[in-house]
Amino acid sequence: MNRSKIAFDLLGWKYGFNMKSYLAMVYESQYWAEDRREEYQTLRMQEIISHCARNVPYYQNLFSKLGLSPSDFRYLDDLDKLPIIRKKDVQDNFSNILAKQHGKYNPLKRSTGGTTGISFKFYNDTRSWGLNWATKIRTFSWGGYEYGKDRIAVMAGGSLLPEGRFEHKSRLWRYINNYLVLPITVMDEEIMDTYYSQLKIQGIRFLRGYPSAIYTFAKHLYGSDKTCPLVSVFTTAEMLLPHQRQKIEEVFQCKVYDTYGCGDGMGGANECEKHNGLHINIETSYMQVVGKAGKAAVDGEIGEIVLTGLHEYTMPLIRYAPGDMAVIKPGACSCGRTLPMIDKIIGRTTDLIELSNGRMLNGLSIPFETWTDKIVQFQIVQTKTDELVVRVVPKQSTTNDDLQIIKQRMEFFAGEGIRIIVQKVNEIPLPKSGKLRYVISELNNANQLR
Repeated sequence: MNRSKIAFDLLGWKYGFNMKSYLAMVYESQYWAEDRREEYQTLRMQEIISHCARNVPYYQNLFSKLGLSPSDFRYLDDLDKLPIIRKKDVQDNFSNILAKQHGKYNPLKRSTGGTTGISFKFYNDTRSWGLNWATKIRTFSWGGYEYGKDRIAVMAGGSLLPEGRFEHKSRLWRYINNYLVLPITVMDEEIMDTYYSQLKIQGIRFLRGYPSAIYTFAKHLYGSDKTCPLVSVFTTAEMLLPHQRQKIEEVFQCKVYDTYGCGDGMGGANECEKHNGLHINIETSYMQVVGKAGKAAVDGEIGEIVLTGLHEYTMPLIRYAPGDMAVIKPGACSCGRTLPMIDKIIGRTTDLIELSNGRMLNGLSIPFETWTDKIVQFQIVQTKTDELVVRVVPKQSTTNDDLQIIKQRMEFFAGEGIRIIVQKVNEIPLPKSGKLRYVISELNNANQLR
């Protein structure tokens, strides 16, 4: 019995959506021609804009200030007439971004710590939430996993496995969806051995979770001369680094399907079986990747993800930038799906380090993979424009010479005039979100979220 199918049917009956219809749509829309896709997104965008002009005070004031009306939004590119909004804009105008009589849309109150660890509250329409789940189920099918029917281990915490006063609902959700929960709050050798035994005993064939957690588990199994063959591993919520993918695929003897999701903007992008970029979910939001000039990023340029939710009537977020960076991928995927693509997710805007000497570092420019044999864990923190702190959890075999090499390499990447401080620590605590952040610019955090 597929408990999750029954649960989605009941939720749909209660809140006015049909999961069977949603699934039929997303399995069809992944092959839509470009003009069909643009027609769908344009119509949804126009409906949201008209709704905002009638019912959302924040946008009523914005449209009036800019001299705009719904008739000015004929094409998707017309969204560029509006400014990009960020978390701080939403927080400062929370009540005005809520639609009048928004209760009729059956809103779900949500929150995310993101990779900043700072709680951000928002609302999703229940119908939009249901459609978003349909796109997730589609993604799982690309990896051979039938959602709810196959048992899956979930190695995560925070946003993937919420706790607190909603713990009883979380337990029910895990049961309904046939999850085996592997908490990551504490992951010592004994606990990871227990996780390995559970996967074996229960015949688990699929694993989902944060890349850092799954990679830690994979390293432990590799060090114990163990493998754990699975069908697929799904990573989410953090940037998946090349050396992590390599080790995970080696230990679990299967491919990794990396996924990107943003519940507050209803954006999503996912790897298919070709593993040559991420397909953008066009059904739930219109995703732009915006370059430095404020225009669409050109091929190969790192840009900021900007989202316009296409079914969010409770709290419409138009041209919303959650803080994620990506590179657009031109052309079509050899899998035959016509969904537009992202080449890779780079990280967070708060994780981009701008230095006083003019250099800018991002996650992919830091030599993570060369350190993994020397240290257990690390984190790079920018506290000043001319200073970087490298926090290191050393292995027993790590020497002072190893730490000096790390310092020298960071000095090379950071350039002249930048002070590098290497700190040995016993552990690097996870933020409330449960997502490990390898690179943190406290200067960017302060600018975006204070």
